[in-house]
Amino acid sequence: MATSERPDSTTMPNSYSTIIIGAGESGIAVGCMLKTKLGTGNFRIFDRQNGVGGAWFANRYPGVACDIPAIFYSYSFAPNYEWTTLFPPGQEIQQYLDGVCDKFDIHSNIQLNTEVSSARWIDEDAEWEVKVTSLNPQDKTSEEEALRCKILITCAGELVEPNIWPQHVPGIESFRGQVFHTAQWKEDVSLTGKDVVVIGAGCTAAQLVPALASPEIAAKSITQLMRGPPWVMARPEKPPPRLMEVVSTLLRTIPGLGLFLRLCLFLYAESTWLNVGTGWFGKKRRQWFEKRLSSHLRKTVPPRYHDMLTPHFGVGCRRIIVDGGWLESLSLPNIELTDRPLVSIEPQGIVLGPRPGEERLESIDEKYHNETIHKPADVILLANGFETSTYLHRLKVQGKNGKFLHDVWQANGGPGAYLSTAVHGFPNFFMVLGPNSVSGHSSAILASENVTGYALNFLKLVLSGQARTVEIQLEAEQNYTADVQRRSLDKVWQTCHNGYIQNGGWNSSICPFNQIHFGWMCKHPIWQHWDIAYTKAGTQQNNLEFSRRRKTVWVIASFLAIFALLVGYYGRLH
Repeated sequence: MATSERPDSTTMPNSYSTIIIGAGESGIAVGCMLKTKLGTGNFRIFDRQNGVGGAWFANRYPGVACDIPAIFYSYSFAPNYEWTTLFPPGQEIQQYLDGVCDKFDIHSNIQLNTEVSSARWIDEDAEWEVKVTSLNPQDKTSEEEALRCKILITCAGELVEPNIWPQHVPGIESFRGQVFHTAQWKEDVSLTGKDVVVIGAGCTAAQLVPALASPEIAAKSITQLMRGPPWVMARPEKPPPRLMEVVSTLLRTIPGLGLFLRLCLFLYAESTWLNVGTGWFGKKRRQWFEKRLSSHLRKTVPPRYHDMLTPHFGVGCRRIIVDGGWLESLSLPNIELTDRPLVSIEPQGIVLGPRPGEERLESIDEKYHNETIHKPADVILLANGFETSTYLHRLKVQGKNGKFLHDVWQANGGPGAYLSTAVHGFPNFFMVLGPNSVSGHSSAILASENVTGYALNFLKLVLSGQARTVEIQLEAEQNYTADVQRRSLDKVWQTCHNGYIQNGGWNSSICPFNQIHFGWMCKHPIWQHWDIAYTKAGTQQNNLEFSRRRKTVWVIASFLAIFALLVGYYGRLH
C-alpha cells in the first residue's frame, strides 16, 4: 500500500493553488479530477489520519462493510470490477481508494497526520490563509504553519466526529474496563471471552454485534442497548466466490456492461425515493415496504423481540439497516438485546432501568419490568453514530468582513449552502459533501462526483487566471436554502426524531432532491447566480467567446433566413 509522506518543512512550499481538507472519498475525487479535468497538480490534500480513505480508514471495527452494492460505490472515472463480494468489507474499500490514489498519482499531493485548524480569507490578496499543525509524534517541528491558497475546498464529510458518551449516565469514571467508540477502534484490546456491552442499534451496531459473536472473536456475552428499533432490510445472499470471478471477468471484457449495471443499480436506488413523500402515493409505497420488512423480522428473530423490534415510525424516517446477519444473531444464547435505558455505570458492569412506556414482553414477569437490573461488562463499545448535524466541527473558517462560517449558519437557522457547496461571503471556497448533499438512498461517491464536477466550472476560472474570485450571490443562496427547507417539510424524515433534522426542524443533513434532479442541477450551472471578478485576461477571453457565439448565432440565423426564402420561392413557383 502506498503511503503519503509529509515533506520536509524546509522544502515544503507555503503556497498552493488549491488546498483540500480531507483525504476521504470526496477529497480523493477532487484531487483526481483536478489532475484529469484541469490538468493541474499544484494542490495539497491534508488529513489528520495516518492513511487515506476517510471514514473507511478510521472505521476498523469487526464487521465493517459497505451496505450498498460495491459496483455502485466506486468512481465513474475509476470503476472497480474486482470486488470479492457484493458488500465488501471496509478494508477492501479503503484499499480501493488507496489504489485510486496510486492510479492517478496523487499520493505525493497528500499530507497525512496534519490537522487544519483554521482558514481566513485575505481580501486584498484574494487568497486563503490556512493554518495547519502536524499530528505526527515523531515530527519535532509540530508548530502551527500558515499556508496560502487561491482555492480552499473542504471534504471533511459528516462521519468525522463520533458522538460522545451520554452525559446523563453517571459512573463512567469508576468503570474498570475499556470504553471506546467504534470509529476509534482499539485493535490491541482482545474481546475474546469478555462480557461486552454495545450501545446503539444503527448500521454500525448491526454489523458489529454478529461479528463479536463469531468464532474469530467469540465474546463471552453481548448485551446490546437499543433506544429505539430501526427498520431492517434483508441483504441479498453472499454469492459464491467463483460466481464473483465470472462476473468480474464479464464486466472487464464486455464493453459497456459495467456501465449498464451501474445504471441499473442507480435507477433501482432512485426508485426507492418514491417512498419518502408524505402524500398518498408515498404512504402506500411505505405501507407495502413495511409489510415486507415486518414479515422478514418475524421470520428471523425470536418471538420475544417481535414487538421490541417493530418501529413506530414510517420506513425511511431513519436510515434503513441492510442486514448482514444481525437479526439472525439475536437467536444466539450469548446475545441479549434490550430497550431498557442505561442509568449508571459500575466498576464491573452497567445498570439498566425499567423499560419505558407500556410493558410489551408478555413472556417476562412484571417484576422484571419495574426493577433495575445489573449486567456484567468488561468492555463498553459506543456504536452511537456521529455528530451529523454540525459541519466542519473544529475548523474555523473566516470569510469576508471577518465573519465566521459557523456564526453565519447560526444566524441563518442552521448549516446550508448553495448546491451544498458554496456560501455567500466566502469567495473561492467550496464544500464537497457539505450540508444537504447526501440523499440517504444512493451512493455518496456519486454525490461527491456531482458536486466536484459542478465546482470545477468555477475553479478553472481562478486557476487559469481568468478570474480573481468567484462567489455565490446572497439571493441565490438564500433562495436555494429556503427551497431545501421547504421541500423537506413533506418528507417522511419530518415524522420522527432522527439525526437528519435538528430540534428546531432545520434540515442540514439530507438532500430533499432525488439524485437525478440534483445531478441535473450540478451538470447545468446557472452562471447568473455567481459574482465573478474577471481579470483582464478573463474579460478578453469572455469577449472572444461572446464574439464567437454571436458569430455562430448569426451564421445559423442567416442559414435559416436563406432556407425560409428558398422555401417561399419554391412555393410560389409551384
